[in-house]
Amino acid sequence: MEIEFGILKREELMESVELATRAYMTYEYFTNFFPDPEERRKALLSMQYRAGLTNFGKTHFLTAKVDGKMVAFAQIDDPNYKRPSVLQFLLHGWLLVYWGVKIKRVNAWLAMDTLANKPCHDYQHAGSDIWYTSSVTVDPEYQRMGVGSKFIAFWEDYIREHGGKELTLFTNSEKNLAFYRKNGLEVFDERDILLPDGNKMRSWSVKKLL
Repeated sequence: MEIEFGILKREELMESVELATRAYMTYEYFTNFFPDPEERRKALLSMQYRAGLTNFGKTHFLTAKVDGKMVAFAQIDDPNYKRPSVLQFLLHGWLLVYWGVKIKRVNAWLAMDTLANKPCHDYQHAGSDIWYTSSVTVDPEYQRMGVGSKFIAFWEDYIREHGGKELTLFTNSEKNLAFYRKNGLEVFDERDILLPDGNKMRSWSVKKLL
């Protein structure tokens, strides 16, 4: 299987969003906050599309394709990346995220996301030349076929070519954690995040020197 790696084009944004939605439908990071499948699908499509529009041109969107079909996607933020302002999100239609989705669920997810990525952001800002992978996914049909590992190798080369010396990201899935460890990343922070129903979700932050 030949894989073509590259940079996301603006006209491919919706394709990347649909890919991520398929992959994230069973991910604890979303199922814990949107238990209804249809609401979860709407939330995933809308949040990712609006976030992608707002961040396009401000950060790095990488892709992997097989026979012209996108099979993996990642957003990787360099050390100079600045999160868009609330106004910028609003100008790109963020309020539409709440259409057909319960506001409390979206806000609870956003609060959790801030807590989950804080260790990576703190680590990135405490050092130099550290890149943060804020989103990564492989199409479910292409998982366990070596695509993910080859995609990570592509990020690493891309980051090195742009002066980066280290990468960091987090996961809430033990399966994903095992995958990242297999590819040379090591845990530097592990914590529980309280969920709206009173249960807890484990979160692992990992890093790798390049």
